[in-house]
Amino acid sequence: MEEHRSHAHSVGSCKYHFVWCPKYRHPVLGVVEDDVRELFAETADHFGHEILALEIADDHVHLFAQCDPRHSPSDIARQFKSYSGKHLLERYPEIRESSFWGGGFWKSGYYVGTTGAVSEEVAEPYIEKTEH
Repeated sequence: MEEHRSHAHSVGSCKYHFVWCPKYRHPVLGVVEDDVRELFAETADHFGHEILALEIADDHVHLFAQCDPRHSPSDIARQFKSYSGKHLLERYPEIRESSFWGGGFWKSGYYVGTTGAVSEEVAEPYIEKTEH
C-alpha cells in the first residue's frame, strides 16, 4: 500500500496499533482465530484499510493497520469489532451461550497507539521554529 493517501483536500498516512479483548476476557480466541482473521480481512477490504500485522492470543488481539485518514481511530475500532463480533456470535452459538450472555463479543474499550514517519523529536522542533 502507498505510504500516503490523498483525497480532494487532504493527504495523510495513518498507522494504528490496536489492542482489545473479548468480553470478560474469556480465552476463546484460539477457537475462533481463523474466523477473526477472515472477518478482519473483510472489514479492512470494505473500509480501505490495510492490515500490516495481526496477532491473536487466547484473550486479546493486536491489530496494526494503515487506515484511511478520513476514519477516526474510534471509528476504525468500531468497524473491526462490530462486524467481527456479530458474525462470531452467529457462527459460534455454543460460545455465545456459555461465555457471552447479554450480547456482544468484544469489551467496549480498546488501546490505540499511533506510528508514523515523523517522530515527536522531529515534529516539536519543526513546529516551534516555524514562523507564524
